[in-house]
Amino acid sequence: MRVLFVDSGAMGFHYRYAYDIFVTLKKMKHHVRQIGPRKLSSGLIKEFRPEVLLVVHGNRTPLEQVHYARSLGVKTVLWLVEDPYEIDLHRGPMVEAYDLVFTNERQAVTEYNHPRVFYLPWCCNPEVHRRLKTAEEYRSDLCFVGMGFPNRLKVLNAIAPFLKKLNVKLIGVWDRWGELHPDLRKFVQPVIHDFHEVQKYFNGAKINLNIHRDPVNPPSGNSRGVGATSPNDRAFALAGCGAFQIVDATRPDLFKYFTEGKEIVSFSNPDDLADKIKYYLGKTKLRRQIGDAAHQRAYREHTYHHRLQRIFAEVAKLPTSYWARVSVRRPVAFSFHDGYLQQEGIWTFEPPRSIK
Repeated sequence: MRVLFVDSGAMGFHYRYAYDIFVTLKKMKHHVRQIGPRKLSSGLIKEFRPEVLLVVHGNRTPLEQVHYARSLGVKTVLWLVEDPYEIDLHRGPMVEAYDLVFTNERQAVTEYNHPRVFYLPWCCNPEVHRRLKTAEEYRSDLCFVGMGFPNRLKVLNAIAPFLKKLNVKLIGVWDRWGELHPDLRKFVQPVIHDFHEVQKYFNGAKINLNIHRDPVNPPSGNSRGVGATSPNDRAFALAGCGAFQIVDATRPDLFKYFTEGKEIVSFSNPDDLADKIKYYLGKTKLRRQIGDAAHQRAYREHTYHHRLQRIFAEVAKLPTSYWARVSVRRPVAFSFHDGYLQQEGIWTFEPPRSIK
């Protein structure tokens, strides 16, 4: 299938999953081209002749081009990845422009006035999220890769006297939304822009901490206070790495995908977290067993391949696109365009590694 994949146009977290989607589409043998939202144009749509326009995030994608593609019979798909945090930007004209809408948050599904909105959980990419041998510089007793949002600061600051005695790594920005306890500031590492590098920290930690972001604070576009019950991407990335993780129990959907105590461990409050860190640091074999089980579950049920299969299953229910009906195989040819290599109509692209 000919797929025109429009990424978010942003770096950091957004470029990381765009890479995962793109390499998975290639492995699924789709004829795919990846572009940023500013490159989407009627000329490109006519030239590439996609059967499917797959847009991820979507905030920067020009809706007039989505409408144009749809007018040609192209099947249009929006994959929302910032619900409920940016849900105010998604309602109305944005979601209504697409044939199909998928969201990372179950609670967001009913927020949209659209007949075909589906919940699509996060997932992992086995090419990236995998077991690695790590050097000493990546090893820790406890590691948290993420941003210092207020709810996370509250938890860590509450157990700072306990944590200060451990080998802790806090990877990310920790001084934007509040103050980290002075005893913990020594553990902050520079923001990692290479997602391959992040996997080394995941693999090097005895325990990976995963605290979900609060759906409202800091405010970023959820004025109605839509709640969040679905797990974040980190839960699946860590599982893909076979890493042992302790996660906050604020997202009940998480336990539909990983079994508590066997594939993942949760905590209910700061004291509970401290007790479980202390307990599991002394249980090397048990940590390994839980990490192994999560790894197997993630690869068996929660990869980008699984999620894209779900998307294309819904795409197949839509009317056949115009380009699929008139498609004629192009002759063998090689050419370069905007960093892409075209061979026999197949576009490939290797994005850079500069990812947060």
